[in-house]
Amino acid sequence: MLKNEARWLGRALAVIPDGDLFPMVNVGSSTRALREEAQPWIHEEIFKPLSLRGGRVVHQDLKAADGVDLVGDLNDPACWEKVSALAPRSVFCSNVLEHVPVAARDALCARMVALVPPGGYLVLSVPRAFPYHPDPLDTGFRPSPDDLAQLFPGTTRTREDVVNCGTVWGLLDRNGWRLAGKVGRMVWSTAGRTPPAEGGSGERGATLREWLVPWAWREFRATCILLRKQ
Repeated sequence: MLKNEARWLGRALAVIPDGDLFPMVNVGSSTRALREEAQPWIHEEIFKPLSLRGGRVVHQDLKAADGVDLVGDLNDPACWEKVSALAPRSVFCSNVLEHVPVAARDALCARMVALVPPGGYLVLSVPRAFPYHPDPLDTGFRPSPDDLAQLFPGTTRTREDVVNCGTVWGLLDRNGWRLAGKVGRMVWSTAGRTPPAEGGSGERGATLREWLVPWAWREFRATCILLRKQ
């Protein structure tokens, strides 16, 4: 997650009343180390303010690690039952959907909508302009706000934006060196491949010059949206 993206998401969460926000499930949360050390702005802008409000946030992810409260795939019935039992009022999901196989994406989005009651919220972000970054796959999903909202029928948009997040050079402060290095490695390791078209493999494509150079200077952007269930 990029800094301006985290700032936008934190501000969106700040306007939601506690009764409509908690408990909140963080779908695809990754680890405490990522949120607090590798990309500390995630904690500072999002989860620290939530903790100061005293609400419960449950971090769900596929991998068992420190900072993951509930391990499993939300499309797996066993995991779904555990998350549903929490009776969440809201769902937070950032930088996850581009890593979900296309065939499973609609089901996951439907499950996230089903998790929250009427009046509950979904807070979402997905890259709009960002290098190909398999983790372990990247489907090339780079949606506009309209594209993203269409995946969540039965909700209304209350806030949305395509957030400018700077270039890789703008990451070079504080722990941003680590993120900048990660982005650089992504670009270098995929230099012989273009970002795939939606659902494509991306196995062949641009030359090193055509792929590496543009992302050294091109601005990153993130699609961010706040939805409320009807």
